[in-house]
Amino acid sequence: MGSIFLLMVKQSTCALTPSRTSNGTPHSVSSSQCTEELALIEPERLRQTVGSGRVYQHENFLSEEQVQVLLRDIQRLADERKMLPSGLSNTNKKEQNFDKNDRVVGPAPWWGDSLAGRDIENFEHLQVISKKIQKLRLQVSEALDRPTMVEAGYAHECYYSKSGEGSSLARHLDEFHEETKGPRGWLLPSRRSISWLIYLSDEDWDVVVNGGELRSFPQKEFIAEIGSTEVGSHKGNLQIGWLDRDVLSIPSPVYLDSWYKPPGNRGDAVEPHCALYVVEDGSEKYITMAWISTMMTTSMTDFIKAQSKIKGQNIFIGQEFTTGFRLIEDRDTWVDGAFPPGTVTEDIPPVRGSIVMFDSVTVPHEVRVVKKGTRAAVAGWFHEETQPIPEGFY
Repeated sequence: MGSIFLLMVKQSTCALTPSRTSNGTPHSVSSSQCTEELALIEPERLRQTVGSGRVYQHENFLSEEQVQVLLRDIQRLADERKMLPSGLSNTNKKEQNFDKNDRVVGPAPWWGDSLAGRDIENFEHLQVISKKIQKLRLQVSEALDRPTMVEAGYAHECYYSKSGEGSSLARHLDEFHEETKGPRGWLLPSRRSISWLIYLSDEDWDVVVNGGELRSFPQKEFIAEIGSTEVGSHKGNLQIGWLDRDVLSIPSPVYLDSWYKPPGNRGDAVEPHCALYVVEDGSEKYITMAWISTMMTTSMTDFIKAQSKIKGQNIFIGQEFTTGFRLIEDRDTWVDGAFPPGTVTEDIPPVRGSIVMFDSVTVPHEVRVVKKGTRAAVAGWFHEETQPIPEGFY
């Protein structure tokens, strides 16, 4: 991508008015938001890029001095033996190829104070960076119309990573529909919404020489226009797949409704059903019959994938939906190293000082092998509210 400089335009962050949680209490929004500040992003480009299931990159997010501050903090943690071989989380390490020869990660000790609005003791330069990232979270919340992201009490995450020659990261997703996680998926108050990385890599990084590019797999034909259907979620229902009607059509995001009430249901409360739908002319068009998840004998993703492979009677309403549906999490294709159907590859170089952001639910991605040099970053996830459980279910 071409170099994109920080927008030198004023914008009022007072538009981030306090929203309300599911229990009616207002989300916390500090008074400092009601000041005129420099925009850290290009809101329209961010919304179209993220809304299309693509990776947004903004160069010169941090100055060279700020990059140096973070690199010194990483070195301090390394000296204290707090940078350890690991992955994005404590799960799937073997599957994602994490081992002692791969990257090391460590906590960003200032992150908790940053979320709480406290001064970072003895780290005045880090204080400026941390406030910048929190300001970014508020601006992203507004640009993407994800109002609950402003809530500082959610489990927004941040960590350091450092990768040397030979390291890589296998293809994966950062977040999944609550229903695919089982009962625990509905217990947490928030979920990952936006994945972000600020690169601290060696200067003059060249992907031909150094490698280490972030590779994503967006849909070739899907470009979200302002006001149109976007990827990620619809009315709180998370996207789990895509629907192709024919080879010439633009794919449609497919959402999983876990709180579907079958027509004609009577009574004060019903058992929740699941159903898949696309959005047409602003309304939900269901493409499957409803089913009860507690009756399944496999995982949600395995169940849906198996149903899409059945040539006879299955949950899909019509053959066009059976043959046209495909999961975002297509692990068989990933393991083979193949490109998912209907996708293209987009490679993002880890440009020093730049930031990248993308929807955590929708973008399969991987990190290509680092051929030479050190690929470092401070990275994390901005959270938004988990879909509240609607009334009328038991």
